[in-house]
Amino acid sequence: MGSFEPYQVAIFKDLMIPMRDGVRLAADVYRPARAGEVLPGPFPALLVRTSYDKQAEWLIDEVADCFTPRGYVLVLQDLRGRHRSEGTGQYFHTVNETAGTDGYDTVEWIAAQPWSNGRVGAMGSSHLALVQTHMALYRPPHLAAIWPDVSPTNSYAHQVRWGGAMQLHMFGALFLHAYDAQEIRDDPPARQRVLQGMERMGDWVRRTPFQPGETPLAAVPNLEKTMLDYYRRGAYDEFWRLESNDFEPHFQRHADIPGTYSGGWYDPFAIATTRYYAAMARQNRSPQRLVMGPWTHGGMRAGYSFAGDVDFGSEAAWGRDRYNRERLSWFEGWLKDPPAPPDPSPPVRLFRMGGGSGRKTEEGRLSHGGEWRCENEWPLARTRYQAYYLRCGGGLSPSPPGPREAAARARHASVPPAPNPGAARTRDI
Repeated sequence: MGSFEPYQVAIFKDLMIPMRDGVRLAADVYRPARAGEVLPGPFPALLVRTSYDKQAEWLIDEVADCFTPRGYVLVLQDLRGRHRSEGTGQYFHTVNETAGTDGYDTVEWIAAQPWSNGRVGAMGSSHLALVQTHMALYRPPHLAAIWPDVSPTNSYAHQVRWGGAMQLHMFGALFLHAYDAQEIRDDPPARQRVLQGMERMGDWVRRTPFQPGETPLAAVPNLEKTMLDYYRRGAYDEFWRLESNDFEPHFQRHADIPGTYSGGWYDPFAIATTRYYAAMARQNRSPQRLVMGPWTHGGMRAGYSFAGDVDFGSEAAWGRDRYNRERLSWFEGWLKDPPAPPDPSPPVRLFRMGGGSGRKTEEGRLSHGGEWRCENEWPLARTRYQAYYLRCGGGLSPSPPGPREAAARARHASVPPAPNPGAARTRDI
């Protein structure tokens, strides 16, 4: 990240920021200091809004310890109804109708502080990216740049239902949020029921159909309601059409601000990331960038060069330090005084997989290889689309079957759904 004299950090915990309806959201503010004295600024600010507890050690290690020493005020905020914020009972996992206006009010509160230079950036991954997008639909005047990472933009299509079926990791995610819910913070027996449910999640999945009041999620009624909506609503209906569930029909309202959108080819939200970038690049005049690596949902931040049993080589690995260097470079171009010079490189960075030896690595993975390449747009202008036809015998052909060719047939055996409780333990920033 270059040589610099890092600032010291002064922390102001649990500042209660008022929202337009009177609910106050708790924020920890990290401000630059020298010789033990808080500096007046003005400084640019970065906002991270989280459902995973703003005071979690992993969040502080990976964000606060990087950005404030380099001259940013960092604001970490608990979402409405979570941890130290007010609004108990108003948290519905990702279906929070006030998340956009709460983000707007927070950005404008930050910009009004005497230590602010009036420019605010937002960052975060997964749920912490989702709330960035929702906020950007409301166009806070002082929101100057964003970097949403691995984020869904349509909960029905990308996050909760896949081909119409509920993705079971969302059942597990709701248990994770129920365990530390405000509603049962002072109710040890209820917390224990939720914990035991997490430990036997596979059994609960096999007890379907879910009924109101019958799972441990009943201890947190707002999250049980969300679970039943996730589970029962197989068709794209009025629930999925809520703005908080599907941002894409509202993209025309999105702020015209610089944005970087990052994701992985093996992330469940890969198509959301690329579609988000393409929509913003098409409609906005401000610079937009896309980064797509060969990563799983948390693989980029973890520094993985592999996905499952396939390894793509050392060039594929980023990790926390590389990610933060990239984010610092991005935000310095839009938030700092004076701004960094513009990046002349093409706006799209893609990792093309393939070209490896095909042999096993020392870790027992297939050496598949790959390389980064830069492009000027997405989808690629030179893309050639090819239709393939399933032919009798199981092959694929670019030629359609002839009129006398026998039809290809397949049999499908229905099996019970496989639980995936481990996915619920992922934490994102």
